[in-house]
This record gives sequence, C-alpha cells and structure tokens, in this order.
Amino acid sequence: MTEQDRHAAFMLRAIEEARAGMRARQGGPFGALLADPEGRILAVAHNEVLGTQDCTMHAEVAALRKAGRLDLRGCTLYATGFPCVMCLGAILWSRLSTLYYCNDYAMTAAAGFDDAAFMQDVGRVFHCSPSPAGEVELPNLSVRRLFLPEGAALYEEWNAMQDRTLY
Repeated sequence: MTEQDRHAAFMLRAIEEARAGMRARQGGPFGALLADPEGRILAVAHNEVLGTQDCTMHAEVAALRKAGRLDLRGCTLYATGFPCVMCLGAILWSRLSTLYYCNDYAMTAAAGFDDAAFMQDVGRVFHCSPSPAGEVELPNLSVRRLFLPEGAALYEEWNAMQDRTLY
C-alpha cells in the first residue's frame, strides 16, 4: 500500500465513522481518525454533539480525547471537514504534526454549519480577520486537503435527511 493509499483509506474510515454517528442521530456529518507515525490507528470518533448535548464533542476533539495522551507529535489526524476554530485550537494544543481534511469550509457551510459570524467574533477578540486558508504550513502543523467523492456524498446524505437537527 502506498502512502497515498493509506491516507485515502484512513479518510474513508473517518467518513464511515461520520456516517454511523450521523445516522444514529448523535451529531452532524463529521468523523475523525487519529494515526501514529507508524500508521497505527490510535482513535476513531464521530461528532457527538446531539447525543451528549455537549457542544464541544466534535469529532476531532472526541478523537483527541480517545488518544489518551497530551503530546501527539508525529501523529496525523484525518477529518471529514475543515476544523472549526475550537477544533483547530485543540489540534494545535495536541502538537499533532499533520491534519488532512476532506470537505472544505464552503462545503461545510452549505451543509448548515456556517461559522462565519462566530469567526468574525473570534477575529474581534484577537484583532484579526480569520478565514480558512485551505492548505497551510504552520511551524508545527501541516494542513492538507484530501478530497474524496465519498466525503461529498456524506454531506449530500446529511443535506437530504428530512429530520436532521442543525445546531
């Protein structure tokens, strides 16, 4: 298996986890998989905001919690959507090395999760105008898009759900 094949397989697993949580009505169409530097899976999680009534139980945060350790240097997180500000903060605090996301910010907003107003508020606090860059190299975190059609299909399924709960 090539490195690219492994990345795709991990993202597909995150998408499957997101779909399971979404169909169980535990949260939105978000999943995450955390892998160590050797490619071993440390955690797989889905959004649990609705199931737990905890606004912090996003898939990325749930995966970081399942990892059971603070320092995740060298590890990679695969997320079905571009992380929100809260999740990005948690990712940075965890010292992860690489983040792959599938669906971009515009796709996430079209699925009913538009954080633009929230990001403006954060920008006022920190005196900046935050907007997602897509792919970026930070000093300790590489952010890369890994688009798969299965990720777009996940959001399409979410949008087609008649009884979905937006939050």
